Amino acid sequence: MKFFGLEIPGVTRDQVLKKLDSVRVIYTPNPEILLEARKDKKFLRVLKKADLLLPDGNGLQLVSTIKRFPSKWLRAFFLFPCMFTYIFFKKPFKMVIPEIIHGSDFMKTVVDWAELRGYSVFFLGAAPGVAQKTAEVFQKRNPQLKVAGSSHLNPGKDALNLVKESKAQVVFVAYGAPKQEFWIHDSIQKLKQTKLIMGVGGSFDFITGDVKRAPRFMRRLGLEWLWRLMLEPKKRAGRIYNATIKFPIISVFYDEK
Repeated sequence: MKFFGLEIPGVTRDQVLKKLDSVRVIYTPNPEILLEARKDKKFLRVLKKADLLLPDGNGLQLVSTIKRFPSKWLRAFFLFPCMFTYIFFKKPFKMVIPEIIHGSDFMKTVVDWAELRGYSVFFLGAAPGVAQKTAEVFQKRNPQLKVAGSSHLNPGKDALNLVKESKAQVVFVAYGAPKQEFWIHDSIQKLKQTKLIMGVGGSFDFITGDVKRAPRFMRRLGLEWLWRLMLEPKKRAGRIYNATIKFPIISVFYDEK
């Protein structure tokens, strides 16, 4: 399914796991990232260079179903009824995108994959100390995991040199979009030893527990955005509006070329 010119595959977690040995760059577009890519054509081109894009966000599943209607006015008519229905009934909306793959959850899957293959892992980005704390969490969770290093260095040559010197085979980059995607795009050809690199946004904060995930029942309902809004109303209000209101409305009126 295309979103503002970006093709995002409808894949399941198991299907993606089978592809990991044959991909190098993974991004996880969510509604906010897609809105940014709609405005920033350079960012859109960088996203298109990824080997794999994971559908990260319930809004993608909702919109992918509504966009099957050929008329934009028909899409608009069904938008709000579908938004309400989606909260309680997910199955009718899984035809195009069968599964939402959140970056923070799939990051754990990639760590398990790396441990199984004996690959060394580097954690890059986030606030000072968070990358190191993330590495420590995974070392306890995955005792056989080889940690090549961790750093909160800003995106640039110093970060590139540090990762290169570590000879890490798997790299998680947590600068947030679009910084992490631009850094990965500029760096990947210079990281010859890296087999897989993934942009993970704010995942380190979830892994360490610095930011609490929504209760499981809210995640199942697709209401994690409401949980984040309750925790940080001032910080999250604009982002929540973009993801839950602006993205669906713009999408239903956008005709893909």
